[in-house]
Amino acid sequence: MFKKEKESDHYIIKNAALVDVRSKSEYASGHLEGAINIPLEQVDGQVDKLKAFPQVVVYCRSGNRSAHAKKILIDHGIKNVVDGGSLANVQTLATISGFNQVELVVENEPRLPHSELKKNDKDILKVLIPTDFSVQAEYSYLMVRKLEENLSVDIHFLHVLDLPDTVSMDQHGNIETCGEIDAEFVKSQKQIVDRKLKNLQLQYGKHINVHLVLGKITDNIISFAENNHFDLIVMGTKGAWGVKEKLTSSQAQIIARRSMVPLLSLMCDRSDLIIKDILYVHDFRDADTHQLPLMEKFSKYFDAVYHQLYIQASDVQINESEMLDLMDKYASKHQLGNHKNHIVQAKNVEDGVNHFIAGQDVDMVFIGTHGKGGIFHNSAAENLIKHLFKPIISFHL
Repeated sequence: MFKKEKESDHYIIKNAALVDVRSKSEYASGHLEGAINIPLEQVDGQVDKLKAFPQVVVYCRSGNRSAHAKKILIDHGIKNVVDGGSLANVQTLATISGFNQVELVVENEPRLPHSELKKNDKDILKVLIPTDFSVQAEYSYLMVRKLEENLSVDIHFLHVLDLPDTVSMDQHGNIETCGEIDAEFVKSQKQIVDRKLKNLQLQYGKHINVHLVLGKITDNIISFAENNHFDLIVMGTKGAWGVKEKLTSSQAQIIARRSMVPLLSLMCDRSDLIIKDILYVHDFRDADTHQLPLMEKFSKYFDAVYHQLYIQASDVQINESEMLDLMDKYASKHQLGNHKNHIVQAKNVEDGVNHFIAGQDVDMVFIGTHGKGGIFHNSAAENLIKHLFKPIISFHL
């Protein structure tokens, strides 16, 4: 049944551990027979249970999380680790390795959308997807389709042709320049983008809207979203670690910092996602003067548990019962009906979130931001956007 027992990236050997590093809900929606579920954020804490296996094969939805899981395991001294990549790739790997059963096992049926609520929903969620026609933009669209299972969604794609302010386009699509950039070159680039945007409508359906603007990318995404009253911007991001994160700020980070429209950022394909557990990170000691229309909408239309998390710094003393009471009042005010309260001690927000999700898997994270970040300020929301393999919705407080 199995290929010869040897260390190989091309086969799954006998008695190997198959590890699905997706979330619990994604795993339940369909996984390889015999695979165990260890969400990526919990791999670091479960290394010891995998050391006894002759080989460890990790996989996820698209291969992004599995690559990081492999690195974690190798860093902990597990040598024979195979990155199985996507769910489809690991099925192929299992087939050529001699598995008799490679069909997916479904643990439970996905929840049905709240159809009656959806029919009565007059407040459609208006979503903007900035696109550079990359795989990250495709991940964004797939994420919006998951939201569409429970919400009425109006989808708009926006491409920003990155050009200086000396180039402009009128409402009829005519190009004007001051001479430093050839107008014919800009027209040819516009034709290419127009064709790609038309292809998006052919691929996804005429119900989606497409837009093209010229100028600086982040500035135009933010102004387009705010001026046209979007409810949510959805962007894929590649993340950043080590030296790279010190030298660069991703477009998603900048938009999270500056945009008054909430941002949903994600690093990988989440088309298997079922939203059952939502984490909300907040300092519940702050005066509750802000509105949370997007989060309240999620609470209404998704049958999910809201995990309210307060992260207590080691040098801060709190009365736990008073804090829990504040959290209950907060949930009541913002109509977060099905909620649980949690208090975690950590040196910073990112460590607190990582500590929490190491023991409690969540499908999505909400976090507010005060719009400070970059070199001189440390933004918890931006750090999570850079590092966390969970869909994150950041919004201005």
